[in-house]
Amino acid sequence: MKNPFSVKIIEIIGYFYERMFDEKVSVDVEKFIKNLSYVGFGIVISTLFGVGYNIYAGRILGPTGYGEFTLVQTISLFLSLPMIFGFSTAMIKYSCENHDLSHQRIIVSTASMLVILFTILSTLIYSLFIPQLSKLFSVSENFFILSVVLAILYSLYFHCMSILRSLDLLKIYSSITIFQNILIAIIFLFFVIAGFISFKSILFSFFITYCVICVIIFFIIIKYIRLNFDKTWARTMANYAFFAMIGAVSFVFYTNISKLIIQNFMSFTDLGIYSAYSFSSINVIGLLTGIFFTVFFPFASKYQNKDVIFVKIRKITPYLFIFGFPFVITIQYFMLKLYGENYPIIPELMILFAIASLLIAYYGIYDWTFCSAGIPGIKLVGISSVSIAIANIIFNIILIPLFGLAGAISSTIFGFFIGILVLSRFKRLI
Repeated sequence: MKNPFSVKIIEIIGYFYERMFDEKVSVDVEKFIKNLSYVGFGIVISTLFGVGYNIYAGRILGPTGYGEFTLVQTISLFLSLPMIFGFSTAMIKYSCENHDLSHQRIIVSTASMLVILFTILSTLIYSLFIPQLSKLFSVSENFFILSVVLAILYSLYFHCMSILRSLDLLKIYSSITIFQNILIAIIFLFFVIAGFISFKSILFSFFITYCVICVIIFFIIIKYIRLNFDKTWARTMANYAFFAMIGAVSFVFYTNISKLIIQNFMSFTDLGIYSAYSFSSINVIGLLTGIFFTVFFPFASKYQNKDVIFVKIRKITPYLFIFGFPFVITIQYFMLKLYGENYPIIPELMILFAIASLLIAYYGIYDWTFCSAGIPGIKLVGISSVSIAIANIIFNIILIPLFGLAGAISSTIFGFFIGILVLSRFKRLI
């Protein structure tokens, strides 16, 4: 029996779709809207808990402790890149092209073996070079080891969630998304009540949650897993994953390089304040657009002709900026108030973060459309991503010493503006 509330939400989305694009809702679009409503419900509920424990952690730990936690997260993202190596994205791309069960089993099994292999190899390399790598990131060895553990658990969690997307199990994906943030919030609250107040308390909450989720998903998808490594599909996914890896490396660089440079030029306190602004704008918009991208990428992968999608992007762009800017400013203001008086409200920073949030969201629509076009598209995404990363690094090194936090977020704006220009010129090539 259909949920009346769910049916109503789908009808509302369909109504606005028809008014915005001046066309009837097709069968494929209707399925897209249904999946969007499932994932949207999960991520919205999950976001409420995620926002809650992040703000609470920011208040309890203060800017310094919150900055330490942010730095561990940032370093772990860099360390997780060779573990995942783009295989999870390749798995979604090729699994969604054919919903035959045997086809999906081969792809999911092969991709999973590759991710496990690369995770083990990466961990061994990190273990051998702990002193050198911790020095490279300007942190203590214990700090670096915590980042490695988080990177391992995040990689396995990310791949497990990607399997659900590749198998079109979006209702389960939605439910686990809700469960994830509820569990993190409960564990963190338990640590605080027990008197364990440190950046490690929120960090350990993530450790435990990722382990629990991976076990749950394993039992859900066990029927799709076989000890069957297909060399042909491994080569195909490796080819795609190589270019996806270029884009992923660049993405982590241009979204996190500011934090590493702030930590070197400024302090953990400044990093904590920057993280609060980033979470209340870029992260919130990222969570909301993630609802769309989670469903959009498998959907777009089915279509050979991307021109139809680009036409829709042009129509939706004005709505994104006209309604998005006041929304981000409002959300930022209220969330920063909740963070507390240790996180000052600076209007110019709010404006810059709002602009950056919307540019990142807009770039994401182009990015995932290109990724859905296979290897030619992922190559072009790699070029644009490298352009953003290089521009971001250069602007950060120049602007942070001159303008502090405003210089950091301005570098992000300049970088994404360049990335959007690059993809706009390349869209005729896919």
